[in-house]
Amino acid sequence: MNHRIALLALGLSLVSLPGFGQGLVSSEPYSDNPMHGVGVAHNAYAGCIAANRDAGGSYAQLLAYRCGAPTDGKPEEFVRTYDELAKKTQSDPRLTMAENLRGHRASFGEEQFSYFEDVDRILAEARSADEADEGLKKLEAQAVKDLGRKENDLAVLGAISTARHSLELWTKDYPLEPTASGRAFPWLQVVIADATGYVNGVKACGGIKLCGYINAAIQSVGAAFNKN
Repeated sequence: MNHRIALLALGLSLVSLPGFGQGLVSSEPYSDNPMHGVGVAHNAYAGCIAANRDAGGSYAQLLAYRCGAPTDGKPEEFVRTYDELAKKTQSDPRLTMAENLRGHRASFGEEQFSYFEDVDRILAEARSADEADEGLKKLEAQAVKDLGRKENDLAVLGAISTARHSLELWTKDYPLEPTASGRAFPWLQVVIADATGYVNGVKACGGIKLCGYINAAIQSVGAAFNKN
């Protein structure tokens, strides 16, 4: 219920992204990232799906009917759109973020795309969730300082914000247990699926941030609970 209340409030504010999230309560310290709001939205929606996933239906249906996602009064169309988008943009858990996004490589500049590779490196080298967060925090600060504010720059900034918030969600709010295969950090693949899902979403919808964080939330819970 708390997730739904929070999401109803979020739905009234989403049109003002990228800056809306800085006015919302978050356990994440204030960020200068102009796309901080997409990470906040991602966690609210992904958290709501996780809390309601036993209710049945697709994750897009949960978002439309239980989580207060903005459907413009057309929940059936919302469900069709995001069910289809999630299927088309599902990442390969065996690959890194950069490898999953190679289809978009030509549309990003070298510096922009290098941030995806940096996310992969930080997650792969981290010895703990705290170490991963510290690395992503430093990367985010660098990206905020060095990148511009064009569509692809914002896609990168949104992906990093999504990654940081996803890490928080799946290590603190809904901590994942080590998998049967012995993976020490089960959140690693989930964070990659989230950040990849954000980029794939905004790319599929011509830069629309809503597509990014809704798709990321769906991919997030799918990866966390192996529904994908």
